[in-house]
Amino acid sequence: MRNYLLPICVAFVSALLLVSSCASRKDVIYFQQNQSVLDSAFSVDYVRIKPMDRLRINVSGPDEAAIAPFRVNTTQGGGGGATNQILYTVDHGGNVVLPYLGAVHVAGKTRLQTVESIREALKRYVNDPIIDVQIENFRVTILGDIGAQVIDLSDNDRPTILDAIAMSGDLKITARRNDILVIREEGAQRRSYRLDIRDAGILNSPAYYLTQNDIIYVEPNTTGIQGNRRPWYLSLGMTVIGAGLTIYNLFNLK
Repeated sequence: MRNYLLPICVAFVSALLLVSSCASRKDVIYFQQNQSVLDSAFSVDYVRIKPMDRLRINVSGPDEAAIAPFRVNTTQGGGGGATNQILYTVDHGGNVVLPYLGAVHVAGKTRLQTVESIREALKRYVNDPIIDVQIENFRVTILGDIGAQVIDLSDNDRPTILDAIAMSGDLKITARRNDILVIREEGAQRRSYRLDIRDAGILNSPAYYLTQNDIIYVEPNTTGIQGNRRPWYLSLGMTVIGAGLTIYNLFNLK
């Protein structure tokens, strides 16, 4: 019995530390609740242009001479240097001012709706204009138990919180999946949303589709917080091991 006491104490301490550091399966599995939502009808919330957005607008067409007056470029290096397109800033009234066309209202429209608005305006002057519009400033900030970074979603017309999480390398095992905070500016109002990624109902949340300048914060769970308290764990482990060794030595002295 004496020969087995120390190994038993060590095994007990190891099991204690393992149990205290492991997250349960139900804490980490995505979409485990309300799975019927995964097979239901849905509507897509496409990105809407907002005041102070910066737009890259490219105008082209079969008749380059006719299109030229409606295109503004800057030349780098002088002479035959490369050209860069100007970014148009949406003003507080929701308009962009384009060459010859003047103010075009774009706020509240999707990217494709804006393309169509500019194309219709240009048809009065040129035949078959080709328009491309990109929102160049679509950024979201993600913080917490996932890493801190600013994510560029400019090339996505329907970015979701899952896109942002995936681009950040996914949630850590110690992240709280049931209380993800999204902070959003809507006009002059700031709103917050709490999302539980374990629940498929997140797909119907107004914060599932992201908008410009959203902030996403992921809290660490209790395991993650305690995992950074190394002195507490070290003290507990040493105390239990010390007690085991004391008991072991007492038995050996008899």
